[in-house]
Amino acid sequence: MHKDTWSSMLTRMRDYCMVRPGHNISLVLHGGEPTLIGVDRFEAMVLQAQTELGGFLRRCSMQTNGTRLDRRWCETIARLGVDIGVSLDGPPSIHDRVRVDHAGRGSYVATRRGIEYLREAGVEPQILCTVQPGGDGLAVYRHFRELDIRWMNFLLPDVSHDSRSSHYPQTSATPVADFLLPAFEAWWREDDPDVRVLVFWELVSALLGGPVSSDCFGNSALGYVIVESDGEIETMDALRVCKYRLGSTGLTVQLNGFDDLEAGSPWVYEVTTRGLSIPTVCGPCRYSKVCAGGSLPHRYSEDRGFDNPSVWCSDIQLLLDRMSGAISDSREN
Repeated sequence: MHKDTWSSMLTRMRDYCMVRPGHNISLVLHGGEPTLIGVDRFEAMVLQAQTELGGFLRRCSMQTNGTRLDRRWCETIARLGVDIGVSLDGPPSIHDRVRVDHAGRGSYVATRRGIEYLREAGVEPQILCTVQPGGDGLAVYRHFRELDIRWMNFLLPDVSHDSRSSHYPQTSATPVADFLLPAFEAWWREDDPDVRVLVFWELVSALLGGPVSSDCFGNSALGYVIVESDGEIETMDALRVCKYRLGSTGLTVQLNGFDDLEAGSPWVYEVTTRGLSIPTVCGPCRYSKVCAGGSLPHRYSEDRGFDNPSVWCSDIQLLLDRMSGAISDSREN
């Protein structure tokens, strides 16, 4: 992102907050791989954001694969107070299946080294793990706990109804549940409130009547936009798995403010501020208020748009059934 585009984005963020008394906003550096900008540029960008946004900036965070983190990077992250998410999919045998460099070499060792540098600097990252259908979720969870990771999340793979079979042609009927259920059982038995697996925590909370803050469940408004490196304003980047430029608006931070979204892209405005209607078939489901059809890209098909339940619907139902049972058992005991 050019420095002028970054400045324009910060201006739009400040303008949006200034007309909303008491409002604040979060900023996430994402990618691609954001550490490719280099630590000096990273520091300059974050300091500029903190200076120009002041009290409007709720928090600043970065999502990284961790492979380029060294002591200087981590000391800078700690000093600036930036929250960090690191992508780690499990032990080397699992992580290195898909997270490889351009030479095909696994990245586990480099990612682990980055995590240890963060800890040396006093920064405890959140670990983000993408579920590998057909993989061993229990082995992944146990590995994370062996590393004393206490803040983690499991992300459902981003595929649509049109692409699931081509991505995962030889898995079971419920490969995501097969991965997540053993991990849930281990987490539930551990019964340590300081160990947070965000997807489990949020779904249990929702089953108990609490809110869901994730964009994966609950069908609430997304509440965020993406600003691309060229300045274009988009919605949820995972929608790219559905259809080319489905989440694009044609608006840019160079020419438009975030309040232009309603006129410039009514559909993106609806997704961002209100959310879509739940899929027709989900209405009678006992979990309709918890799941509400699942994540938007997982609902999509070319012929029905977003009027489908999640491509992982059966997996989610199995997971929620087991969670509901665990809650009932705990109340009885």
